[in-house]
Amino acid sequence: MQAIPSLPELRKMNIESLKKACIEIREFILNSTSEKAGHLASSLGVTELTVALHIILDTPEDVLIWDVGHQAYVHKVITDRADVFKSNRKKNGPSGFPNRNESNFDSFGVGHSSTALSALIGFARADVLINRNRHKVAVVGDGAFTGGMVYEAMNDAGSKGDDILLIINDNGFAIEENVGALHDSGEYKEFCTSLGWNFIDGHINGNNIAELIPRIKQALKLKGPRVLHVKTNRPTLEDLGLSESFPDQFNFQTHFAEKLIALALKDNRIIALTAAMAQGCSLDLFRDKFPERFFDVGIAEQHVITQAAGMAATGMKPIVNLYSTFSQRAVDQWIHDVALQNLPVLLCLDRSGIVGEDGATHHGVFDLALYSSIPNTHIWAPRNNSELRNAIDEAIQYGGPSIIRYPKGKETKLPNALKRKGGMDIIRLGRETVHWCLGPTIEEAIIHSNPSDVIIDLRKAKPINSDMLQAFSKTYSKWVVWEDAQSIGGVGAQLASWIAENNPNIQLIHKGYKDQFIGHGDSKELKKQNRPEV
Repeated sequence: MQAIPSLPELRKMNIESLKKACIEIREFILNSTSEKAGHLASSLGVTELTVALHIILDTPEDVLIWDVGHQAYVHKVITDRADVFKSNRKKNGPSGFPNRNESNFDSFGVGHSSTALSALIGFARADVLINRNRHKVAVVGDGAFTGGMVYEAMNDAGSKGDDILLIINDNGFAIEENVGALHDSGEYKEFCTSLGWNFIDGHINGNNIAELIPRIKQALKLKGPRVLHVKTNRPTLEDLGLSESFPDQFNFQTHFAEKLIALALKDNRIIALTAAMAQGCSLDLFRDKFPERFFDVGIAEQHVITQAAGMAATGMKPIVNLYSTFSQRAVDQWIHDVALQNLPVLLCLDRSGIVGEDGATHHGVFDLALYSSIPNTHIWAPRNNSELRNAIDEAIQYGGPSIIRYPKGKETKLPNALKRKGGMDIIRLGRETVHWCLGPTIEEAIIHSNPSDVIIDLRKAKPINSDMLQAFSKTYSKWVVWEDAQSIGGVGAQLASWIAENNPNIQLIHKGYKDQFIGHGDSKELKKQNRPEV
């Protein structure tokens, strides 16, 4: 594999050499990774911009923050991580996102959208207080401009005169093509100047390093909050030699979409909403069938939850689909706008539990703790596709604030339940230990239990049937709880509370995840490493 020029070497090159180096860097990244097209394409689209910024700025002394972090592969490769980049997103390899623990060049950790500018303002104001003089730059993709934090940060800095440079990486994409009035109109100049920012005129070709370098230098010489609008081309799947992948028929995502479509055919009150995650959740299938009943609000999780609450208040049946990790941004809206008013909003949390290579910023392991404490909220965790369909029916029948959490990808082959009792499914009867399982963790319980142990699928994380707990507490004095979430605040914590009040002689063993952030790597290995020993 070809050698990549070091940052000191890049800083000595002329324009023609830099153009050649950018081609080599692209080829190096393409040859080093077969990872997700979305991450790869976003990064390759800013190759010239990344190189230009690093040769102009005195990084890592100067502050350079990449919003979302999907844009940061080139940044990582030219900042002393080329030798290990082939292990990107693998155990002990670099993270897929900027990470302060990984390199001094990663000024700020970013995994979620629209946060870079707020962080940059924090750096700028701290520098003023300690009399530190350095450049501060945030590169924010235009997709992040659908997120409210960017607007809040711009409104704040525009009134305070913070000395920062915001570079808009305008490539027209979030996960899919961008949505929203700002993107549709392209009136970035009018928007930015209305908030007190100096907008540097001209749509700069972000893939022309000869054009970029003087324009960035010019922007850095200015003071106060200013915006440089850069147009980049994000390569397509065809450009990358990749083909579009379609959800497998055994995927949770496919069954979720098919169930929604079936319900919507019978009930015109069914509405589907998401926050820039239609393709990942398979809601694009619903969108194709019912475009007038589908709403993609952009990367705006808070807005989509309260919008759904408004729909529910009018008698509609809104179903919101978000990745579990991104739903964390909308917990306050769930509490005040949905649960407090006891509205029939169904929130489906895709990619719950361990998600593997995306790591700590993307594992959906906090949802149970965050949502279980909220009154009126019922939570389902289906173990397979059939149970996902059943959970959707039960949630709609409940008619109150409802959450269904499920993992990404294919269902696991599991034995059929012997019977359903008290809303729980008894998978195996026995005479020794009871294994209380939530969702697909049944597979782990089967592997690590004795053949004489009882295995029960709770089916719901909230409420848990107290009568069932009481019945089993009379015969079984050892309970093991399996959940694909943090132990603190999860189902195990609920059972521990019940035991303390009702039968303190029961021994409870938690098999949720330890009290720590979980890194990136193979999902099965991460589950094994982060549970207490069996």
